[in-house]
Amino acid sequence: MLERLLLLWGKYPLDFITYLSSGLPVIVGLFRYKYISLASKFILAFFLFFFAKESFSIYQSILKHNNLYLQNIEILFNILIVLAIGLSSFRSLTWKRLALFLATLCFIFSLFTYQSNAVSSVSLSAYRLFAIFFCLSYFNKIITDMRVKNITKHSMFWFTSGLLIYSTGTFFIMLFSEYWYKDINKVSAEVFDKYWNASQVLFIIFCFFSAHGLWLSKYEQENLI
Repeated sequence: MLERLLLLWGKYPLDFITYLSSGLPVIVGLFRYKYISLASKFILAFFLFFFAKESFSIYQSILKHNNLYLQNIEILFNILIVLAIGLSSFRSLTWKRLALFLATLCFIFSLFTYQSNAVSSVSLSAYRLFAIFFCLSYFNKIITDMRVKNITKHSMFWFTSGLLIYSTGTFFIMLFSEYWYKDINKVSAEVFDKYWNASQVLFIIFCFFSAHGLWLSKYEQENLI
């Protein structure tokens, strides 16, 4: 098993770097746990779930089992966690109702397009659209509320910035993900790797942004008006 793990590590180093990077927000979040808000606790849960999912995914790869279905399961949890982050961040009843409606639609689409042996481009894309909606809504909230003294010291700014970069950067990649995954005769391994690696790099950036935001949680109260 160790030999198989080392083989996978050597063959897919960026995937393992992404996996390890997802643990950074978890470590920082636990270190700053007494300072973080409810929304930040959901952010911690977001990365904790991803780290656990990736750990099991690697285990499945070692056993040479299909692990693509885990991406579809991950999306269902991600929609719920991002919704929870939004509900704990916004006071507007109108926004909460709209977010619940959109999240429910995305969740239903993801549930009905779930596949046990392949990725679902519908669910992957729907989640990213919902994430983009949340990020843009939060940026608008920061501007209209005018409660943040220094935006670069605001924890949620870094998480939403990272999520927006990741979601927008990977949207079209995931929109055509079934094409990349299914037909190896149409898409060479080299082309697939370029798009896959691009999404991995963007997720690493997302992890570092989120970890930095969680680190700033200690100064959050004095940064709010």
